[in-house]
Amino acid sequence: MKRVLIYKKYERFWHWTQAALILLLALTGFEVHSNFTVFGYEQAVFLHRNLAWAFMILIVFTQFWNFTTGEWRQYLPSTKMLKAQIEYYITGIFRHAAHPTRKTVYNKFNPLQRLTYLGLRVLIIPVVVLSGIVYMYYDYLIDNGIFHNLSVIAYIHVAGAFLLLGFVIGHIYLTTTGHKPLSAIKAMVTGWEEMSDEDAEIALQENLKVALVESRKGISGKGSIEKDHVFESAFEEVVGRLGIDTESTRLRERLIHSHVGYFRINREGYYEEVNDAWLNLYKCVDRKQVIGSHVSFDRTEEGKKRIITLVNQVLTGEVISGERVERVCKDGSLGYHTVSAVPYKDEAGNIAGLEGFIMDITAQVMAEQALEKKIAARHVENNFYALVSASKEVGYFRIDKDGFYQDVNETWLQLYKYDSKEELIGKHYSLSRTREDFSALEKSVKKVLLGETIPFGITRRFCKDGSVGYHTITMTPVYEGKEIVGFEGYIVDKTDTKLAEEELKNSQV
Repeated sequence: MKRVLIYKKYERFWHWTQAALILLLALTGFEVHSNFTVFGYEQAVFLHRNLAWAFMILIVFTQFWNFTTGEWRQYLPSTKMLKAQIEYYITGIFRHAAHPTRKTVYNKFNPLQRLTYLGLRVLIIPVVVLSGIVYMYYDYLIDNGIFHNLSVIAYIHVAGAFLLLGFVIGHIYLTTTGHKPLSAIKAMVTGWEEMSDEDAEIALQENLKVALVESRKGISGKGSIEKDHVFESAFEEVVGRLGIDTESTRLRERLIHSHVGYFRINREGYYEEVNDAWLNLYKCVDRKQVIGSHVSFDRTEEGKKRIITLVNQVLTGEVISGERVERVCKDGSLGYHTVSAVPYKDEAGNIAGLEGFIMDITAQVMAEQALEKKIAARHVENNFYALVSASKEVGYFRIDKDGFYQDVNETWLQLYKYDSKEELIGKHYSLSRTREDFSALEKSVKKVLLGETIPFGITRRFCKDGSVGYHTITMTPVYEGKEIVGFEGYIVDKTDTKLAEEELKNSQV
C-alpha cells in the first residue's frame, strides 16, 4: 500500500471546523428545545446564535476558496458509474468487491457523494441557515408584517437540522468503508490517503499535473514551461511526497520495459539500444544483430527513404510523432508501425542522436485494407467483417441506426473492460462517453448514416471500471440492399501511444 496526498490544509480545516460547528449547533439547539440541560437555556441560546454566525462565516470563506481554487468542480453531479456505486454500497462492499471508482486529486468524490454533497450545499444547508436567520430576527419580521406565524419556520428549521444531523451520521458510517475502518478519518486529519499501488500510480499522475501547473506560475507571464528541469523537479517533488520509488514509477522506465518498442540511434544512424518489445516487433531474438546496424537495414527500398528522411528531421532538432512506417521483420514478413522520436544531446549540448518509441499498427493497416476493399466493392464485401471481428488487436463493433450495439468482438470487450457481450448488446453507444465526447462522436455518426466513411482521430473511452483509455476509431455504413441500417467499424488502442508521446515531449523540457 502507498500513501497519497489528497486533501489540502484548508480543506481539512474547514471540514473539521464544520463538523464541530454542526455538532455543537445540534447540541445547543436540542437543549433550547428542552430535551436536556448542559449549558442552561440562556447560555444555550447565546451559544447557538454565535455558533450559527461562525457557521455562516465559514460557509462564505469556504465557497470563496472553492471557487478560487477550482475545487467547486469536485461537486459537479454526474450519473456516470452512479448505479455501480450504489450497488457497491448495498451489496458489493459486503462481498469485498473492488471499488467502482478511484480517488485522485481531481476526483475526490464518487458520483453518489457528489450528488449528496450537492444536495447538502444547495438544499439542506441553505434551508437551515435561512430559517435560522428568520429565527434570529423574528421580532423585526413579525413587527413589519413579513411573517405572522413563526411555527412554520420553526418546523422547517428543525427538519433541516435533523436532515443535516442524519447526513453527519451517514457520513461517519461511510468513512468506515475505506481501506481500513479508520483510514478515511485518518486521511482527513493528515491529508494522506492509503491506496493500492495501482491507485497510487493514477494519483501520482494527477498530482504531477498539479505540480506542473504550479511550476508554470513562477516561470513567465505566458505560463510556459520552457525552463530546464521544470518537469524533472516537479516529478521528483511529487514522487518524494508520495513516497513512491522513482525508478518503478517513472513513465519512461515503465514504457521502456513494456510492450512499447524503444530505440536509441546515434547521429550516424546506427542503433545504440533497443528494448525487448522492439525485438519482438521485428521478430528478432539476438540484440547483438541489431546494435551497431544501420537504421535502414530493416526496410524496403521505399521504407529506407522514408526512415532516413525522418531521422534527418529529428537530427535537425525536430520532434516527430505518430509517423507511419513499414518494417521488414527478421523472418521476411512485412509489418507496420508508428514512430515517435526526439533528439538527445551530449554534454556539450550538441545533438548526438535520437531516441523514441514504435507502436505496432499491422492489424490496423490490415483492417484499413479490408475496409478499402469493402468500399471499392460498394459495401458488399464480407472480408472486412471476417477479418476485423476475429482480430485480437483491433476492436470491432456494429451499431444500428438508432445507436444501439448489435455486436462487438472480444478485443472490444477487453479494451472497454467488459466481461461479456450480454452486458453491452442493446445499449446505446453514449454509455462510454462524456457529454463533450458524445457530441463530437454524434456528428460523425450522422455523417456515416448518410453514407460517408469516417476515419476518426484519437478519442477517449471510459471503461466499465471507470478508467480512461484512448483509441482511434473508424466507422463505415452497413447496408441492406441500398438502405443504410447502421454502421460498423474498428477501434485501435492508443493509450500507450499517448503515454509514449507525453514522455517524448517531457524529455524535451
